[in-house]
Amino acid sequence: MSEVSLPNEGAVYSDAQADALYEKIWNFLQQTNVVDPRNIRKDLMTWRRGSAQLAIKINAALDNLSIYSVLLSGVTPTEALFRHLLHYNVLQRRESLGMMEKDGKNYIVLKYTMELEMIDQDSLQRHIFALQEIADKLDTELAEKFGGSMQFEDWQKMDQSSVDNLLDNLFG
Repeated sequence: MSEVSLPNEGAVYSDAQADALYEKIWNFLQQTNVVDPRNIRKDLMTWRRGSAQLAIKINAALDNLSIYSVLLSGVTPTEALFRHLLHYNVLQRRESLGMMEKDGKNYIVLKYTMELEMIDQDSLQRHIFALQEIADKLDTELAEKFGGSMQFEDWQKMDQSSVDNLLDNLFG
Protein backbone atom coordinates (compact mmCIF):
# COMPACT_ATOMS: atom_id res chain seq x y z
CA MET A 1 0.00 0.00 0.00
CA SER A 2 1.29 3.47 -0.75
CA GLU A 3 2.20 5.87 2.00
CA VAL A 4 -0.66 7.70 3.62
CA SER A 5 -0.40 11.47 3.65
CA LEU A 6 -1.07 12.42 7.26
CA PRO A 7 -2.02 15.88 8.43
CA ASN A 8 0.50 18.09 10.17
CA GLU A 9 0.69 18.12 13.94
CA GLY A 10 -2.51 19.54 15.39
CA ALA A 11 -4.38 19.20 12.08
CA VAL A 12 -7.53 17.18 11.62
CA TYR A 13 -7.73 14.11 9.37
CA SER A 14 -9.98 14.50 6.37
CA ASP A 15 -12.42 11.64 5.78
CA ALA A 16 -10.21 10.36 2.94
CA GLN A 17 -7.08 10.49 5.13
CA ALA A 18 -8.85 8.71 7.98
CA ASP A 19 -10.16 6.01 5.63
CA ALA A 20 -6.65 5.51 4.18
CA LEU A 21 -5.25 5.27 7.71
CA TYR A 22 -7.84 2.66 8.76
CA GLU A 23 -7.10 0.62 5.65
CA LYS A 24 -3.34 0.88 6.25
CA ILE A 25 -3.63 -0.37 9.86
CA TRP A 26 -6.02 -3.17 8.79
CA ASN A 27 -3.49 -4.29 6.16
CA PHE A 28 -0.70 -4.19 8.75
CA LEU A 29 -2.79 -6.30 11.13
CA GLN A 30 -3.54 -8.90 8.45
CA GLN A 31 0.18 -9.17 7.63
CA THR A 32 1.12 -9.90 11.26
CA ASN A 33 -0.26 -13.43 11.06
CA VAL A 34 -2.66 -13.05 13.99
CA VAL A 35 -5.48 -15.56 14.55
CA ASP A 36 -8.92 -14.68 13.26
CA PRO A 37 -8.50 -10.95 12.49
CA ARG A 38 -11.81 -9.12 12.15
CA ASN A 39 -12.62 -5.61 11.12
CA ILE A 40 -15.51 -4.63 13.40
CA ARG A 41 -15.64 -1.06 12.10
CA LYS A 42 -13.17 1.02 10.13
CA ASP A 43 -11.50 2.13 13.38
CA LEU A 44 -11.90 -1.07 15.45
CA MET A 45 -10.18 -4.37 14.68
CA THR A 46 -9.88 -7.54 16.72
CA TRP A 47 -8.05 -10.88 16.84
CA ARG A 48 -7.26 -13.53 19.43
CA ARG A 49 -4.27 -15.21 21.02
CA GLY A 50 -4.84 -18.22 23.26
CA SER A 51 -7.38 -17.19 25.88
CA ALA A 52 -6.87 -13.49 25.12
CA GLN A 53 -8.94 -11.36 22.78
CA LEU A 54 -7.21 -8.20 21.58
CA ALA A 55 -8.47 -5.13 19.77
CA ILE A 56 -6.99 -2.11 18.05
CA LYS A 57 -8.95 1.13 18.34
CA ILE A 58 -7.69 3.85 15.99
CA ASN A 59 -8.23 7.31 17.44
CA ALA A 60 -7.68 9.57 14.43
CA ALA A 61 -8.87 12.64 16.35
CA LEU A 62 -6.17 11.99 18.99
CA ASP A 63 -3.55 10.91 16.43
CA ASN A 64 -2.97 7.57 18.17
CA LEU A 65 -4.13 4.00 18.37
CA SER A 66 -4.73 1.85 21.40
CA ILE A 67 -4.32 -1.88 21.69
CA TYR A 68 -6.72 -3.37 24.25
CA SER A 69 -7.42 -6.75 25.73
CA VAL A 70 -10.43 -7.47 27.90
CA LEU A 71 -8.78 -9.83 30.38
CA LEU A 72 -11.60 -10.59 32.83
CA SER A 73 -15.27 -9.90 33.25
CA GLY A 74 -17.51 -10.19 36.26
CA VAL A 75 -14.69 -9.52 38.70
CA THR A 76 -15.58 -8.15 42.12
CA PRO A 77 -13.80 -4.89 42.94
CA THR A 78 -11.78 -5.21 46.15
CA GLU A 79 -9.04 -3.21 47.78
CA ALA A 80 -6.62 -6.07 47.08
CA LEU A 81 -7.52 -6.02 43.38
CA PHE A 82 -7.07 -2.24 43.11
CA ARG A 83 -3.74 -2.46 44.92
CA HIS A 84 -2.65 -5.18 42.50
CA LEU A 85 -3.63 -3.10 39.46
CA LEU A 86 -1.85 -0.04 40.87
CA HIS A 87 1.28 -2.05 41.67
CA TYR A 88 1.30 -3.52 38.16
CA ASN A 89 0.94 -0.09 36.57
CA VAL A 90 3.70 1.47 38.65
CA LEU A 91 6.14 -1.16 37.36
CA GLN A 92 5.25 -0.76 33.66
CA ARG A 93 6.73 1.54 31.05
CA ARG A 94 4.11 1.07 28.41
CA GLU A 95 0.96 -0.89 29.07
CA SER A 96 -1.47 -0.42 31.91
CA LEU A 97 -4.23 -2.37 33.61
CA GLY A 98 -7.52 -0.82 34.54
CA MET A 99 -10.98 -1.70 35.65
CA MET A 100 -14.02 -0.40 33.87
CA GLU A 101 -17.69 -0.83 34.55
CA LYS A 102 -20.22 -1.07 31.76
CA ASP A 103 -23.89 -1.77 32.32
CA GLY A 104 -23.28 -3.04 35.85
CA LYS A 105 -20.53 -5.49 34.88
CA ASN A 106 -16.85 -5.01 35.79
CA TYR A 107 -14.03 -5.67 33.32
CA ILE A 108 -10.27 -5.70 33.75
CA VAL A 109 -8.68 -4.29 30.62
CA LEU A 110 -5.08 -4.14 29.43
CA LYS A 111 -4.29 -1.05 27.33
CA TYR A 112 -1.33 0.26 25.38
CA THR A 113 -1.39 3.44 23.28
CA MET A 114 1.02 4.48 20.54
CA GLU A 115 1.26 7.62 18.41
CA LEU A 116 0.22 7.13 14.78
CA GLU A 117 3.41 8.76 13.50
CA MET A 118 5.44 5.92 15.07
CA ILE A 119 3.53 3.13 13.36
CA ASP A 120 4.88 1.03 10.55
CA GLN A 121 4.40 -2.67 9.85
CA ASP A 122 7.36 -3.80 11.96
CA SER A 123 6.66 -1.63 15.00
CA LEU A 124 2.96 -2.54 15.08
CA GLN A 125 3.80 -6.23 14.81
CA ARG A 126 6.33 -6.04 17.67
CA HIS A 127 3.81 -4.30 19.92
CA ILE A 128 1.01 -6.69 18.99
CA PHE A 129 3.14 -9.77 19.67
CA ALA A 130 4.38 -8.41 23.00
CA LEU A 131 0.88 -7.48 24.20
CA GLN A 132 -0.54 -10.82 23.06
CA GLU A 133 1.95 -12.62 25.28
CA ILE A 134 1.22 -10.35 28.23
CA ALA A 135 -2.57 -10.62 27.85
CA ASP A 136 -2.52 -14.40 27.43
CA LYS A 137 -0.66 -14.78 30.73
CA LEU A 138 -2.30 -11.99 32.72
CA ASP A 139 -5.89 -13.13 32.21
CA THR A 140 -5.10 -16.54 33.70
CA GLU A 141 -3.09 -15.11 36.60
CA LEU A 142 -5.74 -12.51 37.46
CA ALA A 143 -8.61 -15.02 37.25
CA GLU A 144 -6.81 -17.39 39.61
CA LYS A 145 -6.09 -14.62 42.11
CA PHE A 146 -9.24 -12.45 41.92
CA GLY A 147 -11.97 -14.55 40.31
CA GLY A 148 -14.15 -13.41 37.46
CA SER A 149 -14.01 -15.14 34.14
CA MET A 150 -11.80 -14.80 31.13
CA GLN A 151 -14.04 -12.93 28.75
CA PHE A 152 -13.13 -15.01 25.72
CA GLU A 153 -12.21 -18.35 27.27
CA ASP A 154 -14.93 -20.13 25.26
CA TRP A 155 -14.14 -18.36 21.98
CA GLN A 156 -15.15 -21.27 19.76
CA LYS A 157 -18.54 -21.56 21.48
CA MET A 158 -19.37 -17.85 21.46
CA ASP A 159 -21.48 -16.09 18.92
CA GLN A 160 -19.03 -13.75 17.20
CA SER A 161 -21.60 -10.95 17.06
CA SER A 162 -21.72 -10.87 20.88
CA VAL A 163 -17.92 -10.52 20.95
CA ASP A 164 -18.09 -7.71 18.41
CA ASN A 165 -20.86 -5.97 20.36
CA LEU A 166 -18.88 -6.14 23.60
CA LEU A 167 -15.82 -4.60 21.94
CA ASP A 168 -17.90 -1.92 20.27
CA ASN A 169 -19.67 -1.09 23.55
CA LEU A 170 -16.45 -0.96 25.58
CA PHE A 171 -14.26 0.87 23.10
CA GLY A 172 -16.75 2.55 20.77
